[in-house]
Amino acid sequence: MTSISSSAGERGAREDQARAVRTSFETAGFEPVTTPVLQPAEIFLDRSGEDIRRRTYLFADPGGTELCLRPELTIPVCRLYLERDPQASNPARLCSSGTIFRYQPVGSAKLNEYNQCGLELLGDVDGVAADAEVTKLSLSAIEAVGVTDYEIEFGDLSLFDALIDALDIPEGWKARLKRQFWRPEFFEDLLAKLSTGDTKTEESRDGLLSVLSGLDETEASAVLSDVLKLGGIAPVGGRGIDEIAARLLEKAGDANAEAMPKEAALLITKFMSVSGKPIDAVSEIHELAKASGVSIAPALQRLVERFEALKKAGVDLGNAKFSTGFGRKLEYYTGHVFEVRVPALGQDAVIAGGGRYDRLLQALGADRPVPAVGCAVALERLFLATNAGEKK
Repeated sequence: MTSISSSAGERGAREDQARAVRTSFETAGFEPVTTPVLQPAEIFLDRSGEDIRRRTYLFADPGGTELCLRPELTIPVCRLYLERDPQASNPARLCSSGTIFRYQPVGSAKLNEYNQCGLELLGDVDGVAADAEVTKLSLSAIEAVGVTDYEIEFGDLSLFDALIDALDIPEGWKARLKRQFWRPEFFEDLLAKLSTGDTKTEESRDGLLSVLSGLDETEASAVLSDVLKLGGIAPVGGRGIDEIAARLLEKAGDANAEAMPKEAALLITKFMSVSGKPIDAVSEIHELAKASGVSIAPALQRLVERFEALKKAGVDLGNAKFSTGFGRKLEYYTGHVFEVRVPALGQDAVIAGGGRYDRLLQALGADRPVPAVGCAVALERLFLATNAGEKK
């Protein structure tokens, strides 16, 4: 489905609802901004992740510059922020709304273009307080239009990173596990292979991999670029030379890899299965870490403080769950993440979501990591949620 047809009355109702969401953000002190629909493609392909990469509308302009139709609003707003303040010296509270574009397979009932309204809290502000504020504002926005029958799921990427960093395993394995976190099936397959030592494939004895195995990433990228040029081959699927070289180096390194200690693999498996009420999840994670002798205390304490801040902000944690394996599908997230769902909507259940992305602004040109957290409300789905009861 590529568009939503509606009567004049329904269009008016949709516009009124979208206006109410925008007003709730602006009333909270967020400055409304607009961003171009056309965006440079590279940053979305590099930072948004596999799900967005394969659904982004890409094309080249007459001058050969690769562009895309914006698939989300966070990156465009962050680019605007850095245009105004290249050093990211001043905190900013920005909100935006507009159409985003994501390809859907032929026959899908999902929309190829739809509208979002979101906000971004950028710059050096208290992280826990900012996480709680942005989460509460997203809930207040949907409640303002009458949606109260929803569920919330929380996750925390920094907690997963802390666990992996605390394990006595090779750094290359740590990087791979973090990178595959977003793809559950690939993650489980990788963990199984690392824990059995079953990573020494025929590919590991390939001539090119043998050459690359003695190089660092910069040298490997240069060699791979030369090989592709000689063969008249261009990278495909949105992946750059550096990313391809990094993956090939991983495969080359597998040739000499030993199996991951079973205790480490079991701990990761148990950690990734934690899901339940926030207070219960915290207790379970604490016991896992204690029993394994792994210290993730600072990250776990931040999680506890965030839940306290959320409760203080008025978020009902009794209607929420926390899952260690939950990370949403945008790979620039670095910490707190959440989604708001209305189960009655089925495949369109997610009506709002967001999280923390402290490394994105540096990837966009800032000279350091910059604290940042944001959220977005899916306006078409929100409208469906307000009418879900009538359509049962």
